[in-house]
Amino acid sequence: MIVPMHKVTLFISAPHQDEALGELRKLGVLHVQHVRPPQSEDISELESALNSVEKCRQILDNTEKPVNLQEITDIKAEDIVSEVLSLIAEKQQIASRIDEKNTLLEWFETWGKVSAGDIEALQAKGIYLRLYDIERNVLSSIPEDGFAEILHEEKNQLKIAFISESEKVRLDVKEEFPPQEDFESVTRELNSLKVRLEEVNLRLGKMTGAVGLVEQYRQDLEKRLEFARVKFGMQDVEKIVYLQGYCPEEKTEKLIRAAEKNGWGIMTEEPELIDNPPTLLKMSKWVAIIKPVFDFLGTVPGYREYDISKYFLIFFAFFVAMIIGDAGYGAIFLAVCIFAHYKSAKSGKPLALSIKLFYVLSIMTILWGTITGNWFGAVQIAGLPFFKALTIPQLATFPELFPDLKADPQQKVMFICFVIAITQLSLANIMNFLKAFPELKAVAHLGWTVMMVGLFLVVLNLVLGMAMPGFTVWIIIGGLVSIILFMNQEKGQSFFKGILAGLGGAFNTFLDSISSFSNIISYIRLFAVGMASVAIASSFNNIAAPMMHGFAFPAAILVLLIGHGLNIVMGMLSVIVHGIRLNVLEFSSQLGMEWTGYEYKPFKEKEKNITKGEIQ
Repeated sequence: MIVPMHKVTLFISAPHQDEALGELRKLGVLHVQHVRPPQSEDISELESALNSVEKCRQILDNTEKPVNLQEITDIKAEDIVSEVLSLIAEKQQIASRIDEKNTLLEWFETWGKVSAGDIEALQAKGIYLRLYDIERNVLSSIPEDGFAEILHEEKNQLKIAFISESEKVRLDVKEEFPPQEDFESVTRELNSLKVRLEEVNLRLGKMTGAVGLVEQYRQDLEKRLEFARVKFGMQDVEKIVYLQGYCPEEKTEKLIRAAEKNGWGIMTEEPELIDNPPTLLKMSKWVAIIKPVFDFLGTVPGYREYDISKYFLIFFAFFVAMIIGDAGYGAIFLAVCIFAHYKSAKSGKPLALSIKLFYVLSIMTILWGTITGNWFGAVQIAGLPFFKALTIPQLATFPELFPDLKADPQQKVMFICFVIAITQLSLANIMNFLKAFPELKAVAHLGWTVMMVGLFLVVLNLVLGMAMPGFTVWIIIGGLVSIILFMNQEKGQSFFKGILAGLGGAFNTFLDSISSFSNIISYIRLFAVGMASVAIASSFNNIAAPMMHGFAFPAAILVLLIGHGLNIVMGMLSVIVHGIRLNVLEFSSQLGMEWTGYEYKPFKEKEKNITKGEIQ
């Protein structure tokens, strides 16, 4: 459920502002909303410091750690951050200078070890040496009072040194000028830079021992920054400052008692329609396992929307089972879950919600794959007496194993897809009905349910060729009429005005009904993706089959590992693309959900979150 919120305004004596905020943070129940934009020099300094810490942490995470790494605890975290940023800046500068020196060495390798100083020394003796990059045909036009020495040639392009005894004698092409530095000084400086770079890398490696200290500093900065934002986001009126926020109804009494104890003024009220409270989802233990999916999607229902967690979990489990569709793959997932569970228990950590979720999804996949007789897409395995006995012939992936079967298993699976569709979408309409009841507009949601049943019968006729009852059209028309008549009925408005509003939006309602039809059709993706997975698995099995004997056996195993591994990855991607889509789009759109909420995050003390792995 979505926990009801109270809108809270707290009034605090200005001289006791910091003390009061400290108590409020210890209480940890109020989601603070700034009365004004929080701006101050303190906030700017803390944000800058936190930005530096984030850069430092990123640098240390990407730095190679020494073999015998010692933990650093005797240096201030601020000094560590400053030194790391200074070292990385120096490292970048050194790398740039090394590139410059290497470029010069490449020049010397091409043109010879000659510098601007060498040319000036020759000129002092009346010898003029000039460097040119020319095409071969230019050699024929070399002046007679000079000669050219070819230094490097590549196809039709030549690099030459032109020597003469007159300053005025030149070639009519662009001249190449040597560097000011000589070869020896460039080499010495390059070696020096490499030595310093090694020293910097060693120091950065040593600094990785301070990751834990830097993390503690980051958490402290975040805590101070949050405090500063709350403080400077308050509004002041003479000697009183006040803040606003939202508190769960069940914790409001606790906040009121704290206000009485500390001498704060407090006002609580129900959020108005123009208010946008945060969303706090309260899930039972078995439903909470779906939370990792919501966290992955980054979706939060609005405060006045639905909590569909339990429905999301139930249908998502079915979707995953049908999309993966392979009991063999489900067994692999289950083995991975058991291993992860063992490692978690061994480390003393509580079992993660994601592992619990994968247990459910793995078992559901095994069950669906078992009753459909799909084990690694191999008819040979499905035909074994034990697995064949567990298969429901009418749903069999390989119907050839049941020669007396008259039904078409593919049609039966598609029928199940459409049954799931009408079940989930009708559930959405019933939820809308219960939310709107006893208002007249609730009837419109029953109309949607009736019309969806009619559209369901049409889909069965068009896709599966099933006979469509004669009353189907009347069901659809009746549902559509009830939607038009009742959808726009509002309190304080006459019934006929609601009808007129419904008639005005009749075309949009018609378009919505077409969308509902396509939503039902959309569920056939469960069948299509599942069959594609079977086809891919069977194809790789057929490729490997001829190689299962003799010296080619290792190659067959490799083909199976690659093929089924690829199929598993594609199946998991399909779960994200299709399985989640049916919940977040088709089901949610029928509910009218827009997922516009934001998470309830109370102003409270943050727990230290440093594990042994972070302090090396």
